[in-house]
Amino acid sequence: MSRRSPRPGDPRESGVESFERFVEALAPGSQFHVALNHLADTRVVVKDRRGRFLWVSDNVPARHGYASGREMLGLTDVDINPKELAAVYGQDDTSVLRTGRPILGKTEIAFDEAGLPAWFLVNKLPLRDRRRRVVGLIATIQDIPEGRTLPSPGGELRTVIDAIRSQLDRPLRIGDLASLIHVSARQLERRFLQATGLTPSRYIARCRIAEACRRLRDTDEPVGRIAVAVGFYDQSAFTKVFRRQLGLTPLQFRRSRSRSSGA
Repeated sequence: MSRRSPRPGDPRESGVESFERFVEALAPGSQFHVALNHLADTRVVVKDRRGRFLWVSDNVPARHGYASGREMLGLTDVDINPKELAAVYGQDDTSVLRTGRPILGKTEIAFDEAGLPAWFLVNKLPLRDRRRRVVGLIATIQDIPEGRTLPSPGGELRTVIDAIRSQLDRPLRIGDLASLIHVSARQLERRFLQATGLTPSRYIARCRIAEACRRLRDTDEPVGRIAVAVGFYDQSAFTKVFRRQLGLTPLQFRRSRSRSSGA
């Protein structure tokens, strides 16, 4: 006698079959999907086999200069990241898509809310169709708490990154930063570029502007004082660099952020 397939809801139905039926029955935009937008300190992206974004959580677009996730649909990492970072992401994606094996708990460089490279904990898992073929992947990118020890070379570069961020009010020499992890300036340049997509000098410049933005937004400090606090000799030089980076003067930036916050 042939064995009948269990009906939906039948206790004999396997967990996998039951969950697949459950997901299939969900309406687009259901709370099951919306919940991914509320994972603490975590971003979520879904890609197809060609690396194109199919869905991103609400906290992803702004980090890459987009107003909404819809604007990112169909783009790839090459479109939104420095080529060095995109290459690293692509290698991992290809591994997951070809082997069907997940990558779990990997420390990787991504961009923080200030648009600066920082270390995050990344998980990438394959997505399969009904024939069990890998058709894409889902990735989670989670903030790494301050103080957590990272494996080399992550730990080494984090030492340099922490030194940069804590000393923005003074001149920062690449040779001095390299000595912190006992490498030459050239070796640091190469490692930093490979890991972050930026040279140390460009990263320092971005950090200075990011800290200036934070102070302009969150404090009433005079622009001249902020300029000195982030490593510029005078307000004029600071304003010139700030405008070149953001297209606004520091005062224009402050006013625009005051309006957007309702102040």
